[in-house]
Amino acid sequence: MSNTSGFSVSKPVALWNKPIKADFKELFKSLGKGAINGVLGQWGEVAKDALEATTALGLSAAPEEVAWLLIYRSLVEAIVSLVKGNQELLFEKPNESDLELLCDRLNDSLESIELRIDQDFFNRPKDLPILEAVKTAFADWLKYFSVNQAQALTISHRLPTYFVYALHEEWAKHPEKYACLKEELDTPFTQANEREQSWQRYLAWLQKQVEEPMLLEAFGLKQVYVPLHAYYKQKVAGEKEEEFERRMREDEKYQQIVLDLETELETWLEKSDRNDAIRVISGGPGSGKSSFTKIFAANQAEKGKIPVLFIPLHHFEPSDDLVEAVGKFVRDDGFLRHNPLDKDKADSRLLIIFDGLDELAMQGKIATETAQQFVREVQRKVERFNGRETCLQALISGRELVVQANSSDFRQPQQILHILPYFVTENERTNYIDEQNLLQQDQRQIWWQKYGNASGRGYDCLPEELNRNNLTEITAQPLLNYLVALSFNQQNKFPTDGNLNVIYANLLTAVYQRGWAGYQHPAIRGIEEKDFVRILEEIALASWHGDGRTTTVREIEAHCEHSSLKSLLDKFQESAKLGVTRLLTAFYFRESGVKEQEKTFEFTHKSFGEYLTAKRIVREVRLIHKKLKDRQNDPDEGWDEREALKRWAILCGASPMDEYLFKFIADEMCLQNASDVSNWQQTLCHLIGFMLRHGMPMDRLTPRPDFQKENRQARNAEEALLAVLNACARVTKTVSKIQWHTDDAFGIWISRLQGQRIIARTDVFCLNCLSFLDLQDCVLVFKDFVAANLGGANLVNANLGGANLGGANLVNANLVNANLEWANLVNANLERANPYEAYLMGANLKGTILEGKI
Repeated sequence: MSNTSGFSVSKPVALWNKPIKADFKELFKSLGKGAINGVLGQWGEVAKDALEATTALGLSAAPEEVAWLLIYRSLVEAIVSLVKGNQELLFEKPNESDLELLCDRLNDSLESIELRIDQDFFNRPKDLPILEAVKTAFADWLKYFSVNQAQALTISHRLPTYFVYALHEEWAKHPEKYACLKEELDTPFTQANEREQSWQRYLAWLQKQVEEPMLLEAFGLKQVYVPLHAYYKQKVAGEKEEEFERRMREDEKYQQIVLDLETELETWLEKSDRNDAIRVISGGPGSGKSSFTKIFAANQAEKGKIPVLFIPLHHFEPSDDLVEAVGKFVRDDGFLRHNPLDKDKADSRLLIIFDGLDELAMQGKIATETAQQFVREVQRKVERFNGRETCLQALISGRELVVQANSSDFRQPQQILHILPYFVTENERTNYIDEQNLLQQDQRQIWWQKYGNASGRGYDCLPEELNRNNLTEITAQPLLNYLVALSFNQQNKFPTDGNLNVIYANLLTAVYQRGWAGYQHPAIRGIEEKDFVRILEEIALASWHGDGRTTTVREIEAHCEHSSLKSLLDKFQESAKLGVTRLLTAFYFRESGVKEQEKTFEFTHKSFGEYLTAKRIVREVRLIHKKLKDRQNDPDEGWDEREALKRWAILCGASPMDEYLFKFIADEMCLQNASDVSNWQQTLCHLIGFMLRHGMPMDRLTPRPDFQKENRQARNAEEALLAVLNACARVTKTVSKIQWHTDDAFGIWISRLQGQRIIARTDVFCLNCLSFLDLQDCVLVFKDFVAANLGGANLVNANLGGANLGGANLVNANLVNANLEWANLVNANLERANPYEAYLMGANLKGTILEGKI
């Protein structure tokens, strides 16, 4: 068969004079009626109606006509998918007679275009000539529903990527219909075996992912993505004696070398060094880790040189055997028909991207241990697969703390790449070696220009109102910068106090007003904004009680029932289950799979859930304070301490709190009335004292958990009490006076909360929540307070003999008469502390900061 084989789809000419002439008219009519009639959740039926026309086309089994069928059905699926993903933007509802005229006009514009199918089409389906014409017609159709010019163009420009994915889907679903094309066309697409077809389909899906709409936008990630910069640490060599001293102090000096993240990883892939087959991307919340890994995966999929498998770790179940765990993920994912790590089926080259090491860690009983075991299993398998030549490379992303905890396992030069923000100030640039002058560029300007073009809002740079020093830290972070854009568009102003929770609150208001105040979304018609936010808080709580990001409709309904929110769910015009489903998919959630035969939903970004969970926890503190006061005023009203603690155990017992959630709680406390926070601080002190004397009332839980689960939930709830008390104290700047019933009560309690360190250098969360505590006269002999935050604490007469306070924060601490005999205070900060008559015999004060001491 000739390599130039091909045929024109428009032949025979008579074909265009049959019902096929009305194909696009029927498609646009079906879409229009779907939008007009409000079948927002039934786009599958719309696609079915549009495709029914193909059954009456009078097509024979001729290859050119079968090819047209493949193209047409793929176009229908792609266009319906685009409309479904942007249905919230279709505000205006034209009448059906006008729609008929529009569809006639659009069909006429497409009618005379000749299609030619040859080798090039299946090699480069995005270049199919009719796509340009369909894009134009589709944009006109969108504008008819009052989608603005920029949005219509942005949505229609995504059609080629959606079309390619739909093409692979259609071919995979109905191979028997298109069998004759294999005989006519000799291309990798038509001649691919089942294994190759599944890879082609999966790689097309990866490319489609970065074009799917963000929140309620017309554009996807790809349209506004700005390539990220990063740095790696390079050790500064010194004299042998000096090096030894540094290692003993664990403060080795490093240079920070700046590079372009994608270019660096492209080079790493091409180099394919079996001794350097794992790279790690580290960054804080919202720094762009997941966005980068998705874009990088899509770009590698488009290049087609190396198969790439993208694994979001919150969907991954770790096991002792990575091959087995990847196999289960692939089976559940449903794209690949084989495990790419199976010995007899392994590909010659493979890149696996593991996104979200911190989210994998959340699924284990001991987070740091789970992450560490996973990292070491990846290392073992990579080493085994690359015995003779490089077959497997792995890219792992994660938040800073979990990467830092595993840094001892990543010792290759440039192995850990730390993401840099969009903008680094001139003063901060002195901390980096930037030979390519990458940091000279303010990438915020590029992002806002892209955003302005994609959204139609006309920005050509960062708005002047946002280009302020006190907002730099916020606008320099990719996610926060985008959230600023969303709320700024709504209000054309922005608060300048720098509290991140204000940004998230503005986003909630902006999305509600923009999406539902003017045009009420059917799922929440009649629900006020405060009720809308309240339901979202409960959804976030359900997610936190799960794996931190995902939840099911059943779990949401159970949480709402427990919190007496059933009436709000009943406000949804349709069934509660369908209403919740629509609310989730319309806001910043997405469907993520199936759990126990229930659809699961996940936050598009983990920090959304953390913010809403923080609001829910602060709401509970307010309620507990009120109910306890009610009981004091009237014995028949409110709650007693046991009921309050039971509620707290239900709220905060299922999952442990971490630094990221705590930051949102602390910021939320800053937004409350100062006198309220002061009252809550006293209430929490009272509850902790009561809890330490009588224990957490776990016997009141229904159903009561087994002993191990009960013990774990009690411990989590107790730690959350301490953390939220500390969040209050940070606002009031006053000492939290807990009534310790014995002088060793606090020491016993903190030992229970902190448990055993798994990794020496890892910070322990509860030790960061000890500032402003009243620990007067407490026995704390030989306690582990490494890197603890005891700033502003009252340690008068406390017995800290032999305690390890290395690197601890003791700023403004009151150490009068404290016993610090043989205590380790290496690198501790005692700035403005009061150590008057403290007993320091044998204490190690090397590197201790003593400025401002009395």
